[in-house]
Amino acid sequence: MAPDQDYDQDNSHVDDTQKYFFKCMVGDFPEKMAIPQKFVDNFNGHISEVIKLEAPDGNIYNIQAIRDLNKIVLGSGWGVFVSFYKLKAGYFLVFRYIRDSHFKVLIFDFGTCCEKEVFHVLMNCGPDSQEKESNSESHRRCELCDVHFYWHHLDDRQKHFLRLMVGDFRQEMSIPQKFVNNFRGRISEVMKLEAPDGNIYNFKVTKDLNKIVLRYGWAAFASDYQLKEHDLLVFRYIGDSHFKVLIFDPSGCEKQLFNIVLNHAPNVPKTCISHDRSFLRETRRRDCGSHDNNSRKTKKMTPVDSPSPRSEGVTSPEVTMNSAGLREITEPHYVLATGCNLTTAQKAEVDALVKKVRPVIPFYITAMNKTSMSGSLVICKDYAAKYLPHEEQFITLCHPHKSNIWVDNLKVITDGSCMLSVGWSCFVLHNELRESDICLFEVSKNDGEVTMVVHSLEGGHHLQGERARISKQVQLSS
Repeated sequence: MAPDQDYDQDNSHVDDTQKYFFKCMVGDFPEKMAIPQKFVDNFNGHISEVIKLEAPDGNIYNIQAIRDLNKIVLGSGWGVFVSFYKLKAGYFLVFRYIRDSHFKVLIFDFGTCCEKEVFHVLMNCGPDSQEKESNSESHRRCELCDVHFYWHHLDDRQKHFLRLMVGDFRQEMSIPQKFVNNFRGRISEVMKLEAPDGNIYNFKVTKDLNKIVLRYGWAAFASDYQLKEHDLLVFRYIGDSHFKVLIFDPSGCEKQLFNIVLNHAPNVPKTCISHDRSFLRETRRRDCGSHDNNSRKTKKMTPVDSPSPRSEGVTSPEVTMNSAGLREITEPHYVLATGCNLTTAQKAEVDALVKKVRPVIPFYITAMNKTSMSGSLVICKDYAAKYLPHEEQFITLCHPHKSNIWVDNLKVITDGSCMLSVGWSCFVLHNELRESDICLFEVSKNDGEVTMVVHSLEGGHHLQGERARISKQVQLSS
């Protein structure tokens, strides 16, 4: 399906108040500005002959919309807007449709990739009075006041920056230096980025010559959303090192991401993007402190009374016969941590998952205990030495049936084992794991990056709880 067809199909299902476009101020922009043709062709709402343009400071301008050979051009009133906000060639304007031919606009200085500070104008200038009063001495703008108010008094959650995808954009992205120098909020070592479809990515933030750069995890994000040269990304801060991003293609319209994201083949551990549209709404609140009521509704394995024979440590390699009748030693399909026992039913489910996934690296299987519930999980040294990095590095954790991911620092302990900590505790909390649950770690490697897809099996405490409930009912009935 061609990109334009993707836009047509998906655009019909998106609320008009969630639609954006951008324009770069080039050519004869002081006199007129054309709304992107792609936006006009696919816009479901009605654009009247006069549109309202709401600036970042809250002032509203009435601007005539002229139809010229099926194009919509902003004419009378546009020049006043350009003059009042001192728009220059190279500035970027991002428009969001509100309702009733009403758009909100953000103004960016492309030289700094930050917003133009326009927050100190008089707020009681009505749309009818702006044209005659904007040039008067009493309402003359004070740029120094604008800058001070924007960076020192404006809520950080109203601040934006943009990035044009050029150069080595597929491997890393830096936050604009002006934004970093003036931003009052704290950007932690792990930054959350929420895509337009609701999926949340965690990135490791590194400092490079006083710049803040997103490297680890950025390549996966760029690949998942098929970022191309001259795509434009607009970032809005929403708190706790969490940004929302809009993605535009060179046409000036948003990239239509739903088909792109949802067409990933299942069981792709690198991205862990949801393949169910119902998750797109749920992932808007992906915080490790939040609890999803549906987080334990995925299929779980029901334990039975008869446990399988006790297995501890690394599972022995399998011995098979090849076509020539010779004995061959192959890798085990999974490795059990010391003290982890599977019931017969659980082992059957594990075998079924092995047959379905056919892991290149054996699963690591462990049972949740008080230590792993309290915030850290140790992976035994025999498995770590053979299948995991031998030095400390960041890895990605994800759930097989959910779209969000967690970044954790895989620490190598002196005895050769490895440990998960901060990211693991967030994973445990969000996915509501409980003591005695069984976790299967599906490990994959790609260009040095390690991803762990964590499959969870409910432990024996659920069966015990059910028995207690039945016993209580029997006692009450007797």
